[in-house]
Amino acid sequence: MSEMNPYQQPTSDVAVPPQAAELVIGTAQKVSMGDAMSWFGQGKAMLAGNWGVMIGALVVLMLLNVAVQFVPFIGGLAAMFLMTLLYAGLVKMFYRLDNEGSVEFADLFAGFSEKTGPLVILALLQLAVYVGIFIVAMVLLFLSIGFDVSMLNAMEAGRVPDVGIGGGAIALAGLIMFLFLMAAGCLFYFSIPLVFLGNMGPGEALGLSFKACLTNLLPLILYGIVATVLVMVATIPLFLGLLLAGPLLAGAYYASFKQVFTE
Repeated sequence: MSEMNPYQQPTSDVAVPPQAAELVIGTAQKVSMGDAMSWFGQGKAMLAGNWGVMIGALVVLMLLNVAVQFVPFIGGLAAMFLMTLLYAGLVKMFYRLDNEGSVEFADLFAGFSEKTGPLVILALLQLAVYVGIFIVAMVLLFLSIGFDVSMLNAMEAGRVPDVGIGGGAIALAGLIMFLFLMAAGCLFYFSIPLVFLGNMGPGEALGLSFKACLTNLLPLILYGIVATVLVMVATIPLFLGLLLAGPLLAGAYYASFKQVFTE
């Protein structure tokens, strides 16, 4: 009969509980068109077994967004801050799905207790940028019509004004505004997960988001076109398809952030 050696290492494998992978944010990486199309599949894979909680989270998010719009005077302003905080929670939900395979509904409100200050600053910057764009739009509009009083009188009377050369100026002003809005979209597209998951300051997050979008402009445009078509199709059966399209697109967004920024 052999004696047991107390110093002998165990021969059987010891189970080690899986650890969540640390999210390491690097410089913006260039992705391909095929990578952009794979984000939808990655989002769907993360949702396996968790569709119910994610659908519920998005329904609550949309209902809160609608409800806050009815607040007198400040509804639209409050919605911008509320959605920034809730989108941070949505990002956390997919981060947990990606790393732990499970999620809690309470994670949707993580932005109200984690990184709240930087997220509020981010919302303020977003408000400032879009107010600035609105002011520029008004200036360009008046410049394009040349402050022509007769043209304004015709519009008030319900007649189509003869814009002549002004029509080309209005088209140019529209193009300029489109470029401004595109630039603003690039600034804020990845900013929330960069602040919330990447522990970045709002200014740094905006700069990195802008650079990442310019680096991957064509893949993001393709992704945006496919996502838009998906939303349009989802609205056909009384908007019920959005219950499936919403979580899928949210997962695809997280997948795009992870592939572009993480190492």
